[in-house]
Amino acid sequence: MTDGVLISMRGIQRFYRMGEHVVRALDGIDLEIGRGEFVVLMGSSGSGKSTLMHLLGCLDAPSAGRVFLGGEDVAGLPDGRLSQVRGRRVGLVFQQFNLLNDLSVLENIALGMLYSGVHRGTRLERARLYAERLGLGDRLTHRPSQLSGGQAQRVAIARALANEPDIILADEPTGNLDSRTGAEIMEVLYDLHRRGYTIIMVTHDPRYAREGTRRIVLQDGRIVEDAPGRRPVSVVDAALPGHPERRGRGMRPWDLLRVGIREGLLAHKMRTALTMLGIIIAVAGVIAMSSFSLGSKRKQADQIRALGANLMRVVDARLEGEKLSAARVGGSPGLSLADLELLRRDVPGIARSAAAREIRLNVVAESARPLAPRILGVQGDYLEVNNLALAEGRFIDAWDQEGNARVAVLGHALAERLGTGSPIGHELILGGNPYRVIGRLANRNLDIQGLEATGATDANYDLLIPLRTLLNRTRVFDMRSQIDEIQLQLEDEDTLMAAGVAVRRLLHVAHGGQEDFQLVVPLDLLKQKQQAQKLLDVLTFCVSSVALVVGGIGIMNIMLASVRERIREIGIRRAVGATRRDILLQFLTEAIVIAVTGGVVGIALAVAVVAGTCLAFELPIVVSPVMILVSVLASTATGLLFGLYPAAQAAAERPVEALRYE
Repeated sequence: MTDGVLISMRGIQRFYRMGEHVVRALDGIDLEIGRGEFVVLMGSSGSGKSTLMHLLGCLDAPSAGRVFLGGEDVAGLPDGRLSQVRGRRVGLVFQQFNLLNDLSVLENIALGMLYSGVHRGTRLERARLYAERLGLGDRLTHRPSQLSGGQAQRVAIARALANEPDIILADEPTGNLDSRTGAEIMEVLYDLHRRGYTIIMVTHDPRYAREGTRRIVLQDGRIVEDAPGRRPVSVVDAALPGHPERRGRGMRPWDLLRVGIREGLLAHKMRTALTMLGIIIAVAGVIAMSSFSLGSKRKQADQIRALGANLMRVVDARLEGEKLSAARVGGSPGLSLADLELLRRDVPGIARSAAAREIRLNVVAESARPLAPRILGVQGDYLEVNNLALAEGRFIDAWDQEGNARVAVLGHALAERLGTGSPIGHELILGGNPYRVIGRLANRNLDIQGLEATGATDANYDLLIPLRTLLNRTRVFDMRSQIDEIQLQLEDEDTLMAAGVAVRRLLHVAHGGQEDFQLVVPLDLLKQKQQAQKLLDVLTFCVSSVALVVGGIGIMNIMLASVRERIREIGIRRAVGATRRDILLQFLTEAIVIAVTGGVVGIALAVAVVAGTCLAFELPIVVSPVMILVSVLASTATGLLFGLYPAAQAAAERPVEALRYE
């Protein structure tokens, strides 16, 4: 290349295959254009002038040949570098203006600098400068639909100039304008040429045929005329503004997010809302299902716990005769309160404990009605261990135990048999001794048949007295164990097996190796709880997965439709310098923002639905922070996964074809 040559084309060919036919749009073009020239390209329709402009503007690549722009061969450059060249060295002005309707005049002018990495404040200030130079100072906040044709074309020219390119390519810049407005636009181009810009213009208008420094005529893909025009070659004006400060390749992250939200999502509010609705429903469904599952688990666990799922019982074997004598001779004192203290001290995970002993006594009430209760002497946390509650009065306390008090607490059904309203203060005769009723248990509302698996009985028919009173004020059989049962309530029912091993080991040592006790662990209830939890977990996982997939498919479906609707927008962004990566990241950002925002809204909706439903159906309100975090991450991953294909489709659009899309 010689000094002063800006563009050099050697042996350029551009073929298009249409079925079995090959169209030779350009067939052997050799061309050099120097700095400061004003070249007018002419030719009939189909002559190849638009194809030549696309190659000069780096919007397309030749089938053969080499294209040098400022000494750099751009014919075989990868997309990223080619987009940089297109955005920073070439300014494109189109017949159709190609402005983004959702952006203001100022933002349209600054669009090219966005993809050059120019800081937002800098690019808006430069856009304002060029808008004012082209007489658009009072139209900065207007949308393209609010401009006249001449004003819209001035915006397009200002956008082409904003990155201070080496070349301005104008494709039929007056084609859609009336003669007066067209003349005004031509004066703008002439003025730019006088200031030193290199301009290449395609036109059909014979009035402008010789108004440049050269006139080039194409026919059937070849140059058939290259003649000088009327204007002299301009020299570069030293007063031209310098190139804006650039940050390197690509958009800034904050600009990427802003473009995705403001120019992508908020510009199409209804479509965005419909897309987001799917993920909102999906996330709300995931959290609601998990919350209902956790609430159901908790309620079920509470119900099972009421049946003793976390209650381990050590029961005296009730040995008789020779077996009882052998056990005592072997060193076992039988089950005792000392065993209770041993277990409380040495077995980890015990939350509460109690001891009980049953005795058979005749019971006479004031009403003379038969009661036939189960009489138990109890001590410790008997109420809590057995998940019982008082309906009225009080329970047996330490003072009653120490004082060997003759007091009693009645089960709910037993109190009703008295038939005297509140039983508090009434006296019962137990074994000939008066006992004063101090409390009544609340009704447990349990099906007695459901207790068979644990060997438990219905507390509604129990009569409870202090264990110390029973031991000190009633007769006992010789060698009988001090107590019948030790009850241990664990902090977590999942530790039942480990605690059972520890209890058995300690008592085996304390009883001299005698097996005069039985360890009762509610394995049936524990298995029932675990199986129910697994079933709920599987159901929640399946429903949640389906909901997320459906939401993701919704994102993909509408994002694909969005890509088809916005092909021309993609072409415009590519024409001013956006790379495939920029387009990919923009659409991917939109998908992720939709997913994340939908996730947050879905969380709020789920919490409201869960709270209302649980209150209505008397379920525990349980919202897991872990599930919320998982839902947000899952919705983000869903947006990323299902948004990737539409984003890739958008990025794959060729600039030339996208600009032609109607």
